[in-house]
Amino acid sequence: MHSLEIAYTQHSGRQRSMQQDALWNGQALCQSKDQPTTAIRRREESSLFAVADGVSVSPMPQLASCFVIGTLAAMLNDSPQSVLDVRQIRRVHGLLCDRFAHGRTIGSSTTLVATQIEGNQCVTINTGDSRAYRILADGNWQTLSRDHTVIESLRQQGLASCDQEYAHIYDALDSCLIADDEETEFSVHLQDSPFEVGDTLLLCSDGVHQTLGQKALEKLFDPRHSARAQAEIFRTAVLRAGAPDNFSLILVKHTGNVPA
Repeated sequence: MHSLEIAYTQHSGRQRSMQQDALWNGQALCQSKDQPTTAIRRREESSLFAVADGVSVSPMPQLASCFVIGTLAAMLNDSPQSVLDVRQIRRVHGLLCDRFAHGRTIGSSTTLVATQIEGNQCVTINTGDSRAYRILADGNWQTLSRDHTVIESLRQQGLASCDQEYAHIYDALDSCLIADDEETEFSVHLQDSPFEVGDTLLLCSDGVHQTLGQKALEKLFDPRHSARAQAEIFRTAVLRAGAPDNFSLILVKHTGNVPA
């Protein structure tokens, strides 16, 4: 059994009246216009954490993100032996279509990034551009997710450089979860990784990583901070940068192993 220190926060953004993100903090769903940085501690063998970012140009993004997070959490809670995998994400998409692929809600869309911790391992899955990072005890960062955007697709094909900046239009999503029975060909990335004592996981929507950039996130991180203190540092930085978009983040720090 592992001991976890968890911190999470949300904000709808300085120029937005609606929170389109949703998150699962390991025990409850949160979708708040302004969720102060909050810390909880858990001792569990298996834990799920997730962030979904409703796509603003779709009809009801706040409903899509909330439904996807709640449905995925319910699936894993109802079957404690279940392991997070691509089939579950496909099933969540099917249920999203059953619920919203009609009338005014057809096309409602969301990204998703989720991590399930099992002992000293974790599996991370994502579609869209919400991200997950593993920050090692020595301060090194590993990206566990893969952006499903036009520019990342071009880079994967060798048609764009990783060192060059491109127009923001190339940041457009090329995959996410869409409430449309015809939209079944979305990409899903899955990554297995160790999660050891002293490591920290960061899950966040693009309102965090696009506003600050990964280099700034790395500079702001200090492994000596508690999860709550570090999450508050990230939140403050995004707000000072203008918080142009909805943002959500979860930090999970592995503080030790305890007897079951």
